[in-house]
Parts: sequence; C-alpha cells; structure tokens
Amino acid sequence: MKGSFKIVSTRGIHLWIHWTFLLLVGWVILATIRYAGDTRQIAWSVFFIVAAVACVTLHEFGHAFVAYLFGIRAKDIILLPVGGTASIEKFPDNPVQELAISLAGPLMNVIIALLLWWSATPHAPFWAIPENINELPGRGLLYILRIGNIGLALFNLIPAFPMDGGRILRALLGFRFNYIRATAIAGVFSKVLAMVFIALGVMLFSLLLAVIGFFILLSAGTEEYYLRLRSLVKGVRLNEVLMYDFTSLQMDMTVQEAAQLLINNHNKYFILMEGEQPAGTLNRLEIIKAIAEMKYTQPLRNLVKGELECLDGTQEVAAVLEKLARDEDQAFPVMNEGVFAGIVNLNYVIEYLLLHNSGTREYSRLKSLAGLLR
Repeated sequence: MKGSFKIVSTRGIHLWIHWTFLLLVGWVILATIRYAGDTRQIAWSVFFIVAAVACVTLHEFGHAFVAYLFGIRAKDIILLPVGGTASIEKFPDNPVQELAISLAGPLMNVIIALLLWWSATPHAPFWAIPENINELPGRGLLYILRIGNIGLALFNLIPAFPMDGGRILRALLGFRFNYIRATAIAGVFSKVLAMVFIALGVMLFSLLLAVIGFFILLSAGTEEYYLRLRSLVKGVRLNEVLMYDFTSLQMDMTVQEAAQLLINNHNKYFILMEGEQPAGTLNRLEIIKAIAEMKYTQPLRNLVKGELECLDGTQEVAAVLEKLARDEDQAFPVMNEGVFAGIVNLNYVIEYLLLHNSGTREYSRLKSLAGLLR
C-alpha cells in the first residue's frame, strides 16, 4: 500500500506501518501531555502504544497462520489507524477457508484478553475493574489492554469491508451464492453501514465515526472491483498481457548516465539488465534521489533494493494478481523457459481487459477501476 513504511521482516512476511497510523500515535501522546503532562504518564502512554501495536500485529499474524495451514502464504501486514490488514498471496479456494482465516484474527484478540486477565487478576470477574487501578498504572494498563483487545475483536466483527466481519459475511453468503454475487451483497451491506457511521458521526459530532464510515465506503467498492477483476482475468496467462515497450538500463550504468535518459522518459520503473537477462528493477525516484545526493559515478546496481522477482509467462494472471496489486506501477520481468519475454504490471492487465471488453457491461466498471489506479 502506498504511504507505508517497512518496520521488520520475518519468515518472508513484511510488517509495514501506514503513515496515518503515526497520526493516531501522535494524537495519543499529545492528549497525554495535555491532560497529564508528567513524564511518567507519557512513558506509560508510549508503552501502551507499543503494546497495542503488538496486539494488532498478533491479530494479523493469526490470519497469516491459519492461511498458512491452508497452503496460502501471507506476504505483507500493514498497520492502519482502524487496525491492520494481512495481504495473502492468493484468494481462499472456498468459503470454509475464508471463514476460518477471517475468524482467526478476532479469536487471537480474545485469547490475548483472556491471558491478560488470567495473568493479572485470575480470581476477579473478567469485566471487573482492578483495585487500586489509579495508584498502580501497570495494573490499569493491563486492564485497558484487556478491554481494548475485546473491543478490537468486536470492531473487526462488524459485517463490513475491510473488517474481518465483511469477509465473514461474504464467506457465509458464499455457501449460497457464487463469490461475485456474495461480494456484491456484502458490499451493499458495507455501504449501508458506512452511511450509518457517517450519519452518526454528523449527529454526534464524532469525527472518528465519520472517518470510519468513509473508510468503509471506500474499501467496500475496492473489494468488489478487485474480485470482479479476478473473475475477468480467469484463464488469461501472463504471456497474453506482456508489454514490450519498456526502458531497460544496464546494471553497470552510472547514475549520471541514467539521469540523461530521465529527461525524455517518464517511466516510473526501469528494468536493469545484466547482459540480456533481467537482474533488477529500479524506481526512477531512486535515481533522482541519488542525483540529489551527488552519487553521480555510482553504478545503478548499488541502488537496487531487494531481490528481483521474475514471473513465469505460463502462469495465469489470477495467480499473481495480489502481487501486481501491491503497486500498480511496479514492473515484473516475465520469463519463458529462462528467456526474458517482456514485462507486466497491473496497469497493463487493466488495459488488456479494457481492449477485450469494449462494448460489454464490464467496460464501464473496468474504466472506473482504471481511474482509481491513476
């Protein structure tokens, strides 16, 4: 997701934090400074934020673990102000799998809440407020985390996209309808709930409720578009959507030499070649950054981040759609029996579908989706 920064990677899963999540962190710290002001309370607030981030991360790892049991790998976890999202490499094969994967996150929060209760006040009722809560900040923190995890589980069970509840609703509908129809119904339900949140936000002067409503409204449409896109690319192979009109640069080319090409070239990504074989991809912004830092004589190979990921031309687009959707401009080299055949990205797939669906009822939907990617 654009605007996200990588925190850590473990076992092939990358943990990202979206910049809007930092606004929430800043708001908590500023509120603490305003109403408490002392260093001790600020330190407890920072500790609470770290613990809350850990709980949200464990929630997403719950999804990732159950997905792994079904043979589906999770690639990215992104932390957002309204929770987190786990990006898996492919769509669940059936409603049972999606139901289990979606329930795993809220269940993880319930388990965390029970562990916090058992470790702190095992003899008191679950909902009871601990004694001396004001004198013992640590005990109060555990209580707030316990209730917060229950709140996070309940919030994620709201039957609307992008929350887990929206996917649970779609999975349940999937037992009766095909997934396109199930997603459409769940999408309509999500939009209705979004309007309710927005209306309540206006009536109660609650900015948070209004923001949640707008977030649900945007996500509901995106979810339906994405699933329709999956259905349209079914049976289409990467070799059919290849683009040959791209700019390649040699790995040993210097930053200064590459800078000359940027003047009349507006590609966002370049394929770096080692002879006749692709060896990496490079965002034009990395070249511009190197120029700003006066690294004129450095070879482009020094600017490459991460390992090159090549795709097999015989693969179906649906199998790599999630990968392409992470960055619609990211170019992926496509190989045929070890030979470089061309490149592909999500924008090329959309253009291919537009050309092959003109005059159909899907054309306007695809055109709208193409607009979202610009």
